[in-house]
Amino acid sequence: MAETELQLVDAPQHVLAIVNPASGSKRGNAVIARLRQIKEPRITLHITTPNFNFARAIETGAANGADRILVAGGDGTLMESVTGAQRALGHDVLPFSWVPVGTGNVVSGFLGLPHRLDPAIKLALGRGAIRRIDLAKVGDRCSVLRVSTGFEAEAAYNVTREDKDRLGVLAYGISGLRFLRQTKPVEYLISLDGQPPIHVAGILAFVTSTGALTWINGMSVINEAIQPDDGLLYAGVLRPLNPARVLTSVTNLVAGSGLPPESIIYFSARKRIVVDSKTPQPTQIDGDPLGTTPIVADLLPKALPIVVSRQRRRLPLNLEWISQQVHSGKRS
Repeated sequence: MAETELQLVDAPQHVLAIVNPASGSKRGNAVIARLRQIKEPRITLHITTPNFNFARAIETGAANGADRILVAGGDGTLMESVTGAQRALGHDVLPFSWVPVGTGNVVSGFLGLPHRLDPAIKLALGRGAIRRIDLAKVGDRCSVLRVSTGFEAEAAYNVTREDKDRLGVLAYGISGLRFLRQTKPVEYLISLDGQPPIHVAGILAFVTSTGALTWINGMSVINEAIQPDDGLLYAGVLRPLNPARVLTSVTNLVAGSGLPPESIIYFSARKRIVVDSKTPQPTQIDGDPLGTTPIVADLLPKALPIVVSRQRRRLPLNLEWISQQVHSGKRS
């Protein structure tokens, strides 16, 4: 497998900070308090509201000389910020720093970013390395995590802010379980780069550009060779689960802690994936409601420059063969 390309970056001079105060049982407010105490670098602080205009804030910040964007919130806040940056700046997106204070924080897990506030803010405002990761564009929104249909989408529509504050990531598991009990396998039609659709039956289908379905210690159990900057788009279908493992599996899915790898059928494409179904199914994008099928996702390769630690883990050598199979376009 090719070595991940990293570009060393110095500490920023002017940071545009976007913070969701409601994330993580109000942990966003703790980030706001700490940022207000910092004298260097210069920080322009924006606190999100339900109608916050991410694109306008980022466009104005870039025009005023910001050289880094700090985002603090959940995976959905990151998705909205990245989408806003793509709209405002196009290919000239500023480096992103990520302070994970949300419920799931799967994105930070696969990038190896710290979850504790002090080290997370230190990295976000300091020197590091730029890793350019792939995005999936769905309509006018950009997904960092995954776009899916099925019981996970039902959960996204029904989990409230109060549920997240009270139960954390378990809120998604309980909501997902409620709908999973009523879920019957759906026949999904998966089209890869314009090819005739493949018919696959399952209880959930997803598309991801980063492999971030179930990451453990920076590697995906969909396939350990999938990397967030490998220039491929992935689709997968989840087969029916063993009833005895349903609650644990659903909770682990949204937390990024793993699913039985044998329960997932996955596919890869280089440009576009379409996921459709004979009857419309609800869809979600990075934890937020999206609409209904079909999901039409286009790959934006290496579109998000994100600040990571200069100390990085390498893929174990015994995964080299798996990597070659994935990147040669073979599918299972």
